[in-house]
Amino acid sequence: MPAPRRGRKRPQLDDVVLPRASDSFTLEFEVCNGFTNQRIALLSGLVLATEANRSVVLPDFLLNGMQPDGIEMVTANQADTVPFGTWFDEQAFAEAVAPFGVQVVAGKAPGATPVPIKVFDSQSRPNAFVTYLRKHRSHQHISIGCPAFRLPAALMKQHQELLQAATEGLLPSQRFQSLIAARRQRVADRTGSTAYNLIHLRVEKDWFALCKWWQKPDEGRDNCMNNTDTVGDMLQLYGFQTKIPVIVVTSFPDAVPEALETALQSITSRQYTVVLGSALVQPGEELTREESALVDYYLGLHAQKFTGNSVSTFTAFIILERQWLGRQSLHYNGGNVPLQIFFPFYASGSD
Repeated sequence: MPAPRRGRKRPQLDDVVLPRASDSFTLEFEVCNGFTNQRIALLSGLVLATEANRSVVLPDFLLNGMQPDGIEMVTANQADTVPFGTWFDEQAFAEAVAPFGVQVVAGKAPGATPVPIKVFDSQSRPNAFVTYLRKHRSHQHISIGCPAFRLPAALMKQHQELLQAATEGLLPSQRFQSLIAARRQRVADRTGSTAYNLIHLRVEKDWFALCKWWQKPDEGRDNCMNNTDTVGDMLQLYGFQTKIPVIVVTSFPDAVPEALETALQSITSRQYTVVLGSALVQPGEELTREESALVDYYLGLHAQKFTGNSVSTFTAFIILERQWLGRQSLHYNGGNVPLQIFFPFYASGSD
């Protein structure tokens, strides 16, 4: 369980009874895109609900949030979904945020009033949406679109303790805890080592599309694909020991074969023992894209050392969570961590 916050009394799980959404003033919100962007949307919605003094309706998660062109937003209208509790322990999450005055409710309230969040931009109208939510108490239930990347960094920073507690409270459900433990055991069975390092490679088709759009050297955006072909050199530079196996994760079904093969050759040429994340999947354990990302995320979170591509929110958020847990992380592509624009919590060595 997450450690208690100093000076705060954490309730026990049995003490947290989720009230019905219909009995509260609620904020319901969508999540969007891949696994980590959905995580960011959840945390952003949590901040909005706190600012507006509304209870949180836990969102459904997307099973496949891949953006076909690397840019367009994907929400529940374009993807199958599962309830929050399928992925995470609802009671543990409610317990984690309760000391901060945040109430999580059970179920969804019918007839929520939709509010178009897109008209509120994080740069030009940073407080307008919060003000709107506070004034419209005549609407008991409000629903909004995906709030990821729509809140200013200053507002997120005000809620750092809440956000840190919430991430610690996102405990995988029993099913996913079992899958994660089984894959760690298979690494040990294959390599004879209970310790492992993990690298998150971005070599997928949608990643190449996003990098083509994102890369703007004149604006300081110049590290989207750096060192991918020579990533083994970066592992050596960062002090990854060859005696500790390296789990390599990516979205294997979507990977560009030549790019993946080149990166893997770079790693093995430096005498590292490579374990592909896809090779740890047993028959009957096949998962959707975002469920696979969930398992990979928690493998990365608890690796001895972790590295990935900092332009990817998946890597960037693992770096942040590991920082909060006191664990070292690195990014093989050099440069900054763009997510810092929205989550201004990174240590100085991360930029």
